[in-house]
Amino acid sequence: MGLKLASSFAMLAMVAGIAMPRTSHAAEVLLSGSGTFNPPKAEQLAALPADLPFSRSDLASGNWSFSVRYEDSAPNADTATPDVGRYAAAIRAVRLVIGATTLDLPVDQSAIIVSDGGGGIPNRESVRVEAKASTASGPLRLSWVQLNQQAKGTELRGPAGVLPGNALPPAATVANMTVANPFDRFLELRIDSPTGDARPVLYLSSSRLSVKAGPATAH
Repeated sequence: MGLKLASSFAMLAMVAGIAMPRTSHAAEVLLSGSGTFNPPKAEQLAALPADLPFSRSDLASGNWSFSVRYEDSAPNADTATPDVGRYAAAIRAVRLVIGATTLDLPVDQSAIIVSDGGGGIPNRESVRVEAKASTASGPLRLSWVQLNQQAKGTELRGPAGVLPGNALPPAATVANMTVANPFDRFLELRIDSPTGDARPVLYLSSSRLSVKAGPATAH
């Protein structure tokens, strides 16, 4: 009787163990990059509004860097769109430095967007890290963009491309995804006019960056 009871308890414990949800080991990743951009010309600097979040000397330096801290096990917030993953809850911190000025951007307006040939463009897959903020001179958007683009008609969805799907890829891919053209990997900053003018108040873009990613605890 005692042996049968012990066996029953053991079986129940094994079944319970199988039924219990398995927890994943989430880890925070630090994505960081630094490099240079072509500074605006003197006459362009002079014409910039005084309420920009960066000074004219910051922009004249031509130096910038960015960092994004995110959780690598965040769920996809866009399950309704095939081939596209939007990881809005992943971001823990976003920082942009231009010249001597540091700007921390709000995490609730930031996301990592993974497109495995989505958006009706099967010949292009991408990983984008985007952050937005409101500034006195207009809405600001910072993007780390990586586009793997092939000839029209090429199918990149699934294992045919660099990305096997719309899941959040490994940190090394978020930092340096394989692209067909090195200029398709770039950092972009745009501040749009608050009046709705199609021309941005400020636009900077550069592929001259060194970008890496690793455990946030190691930094």
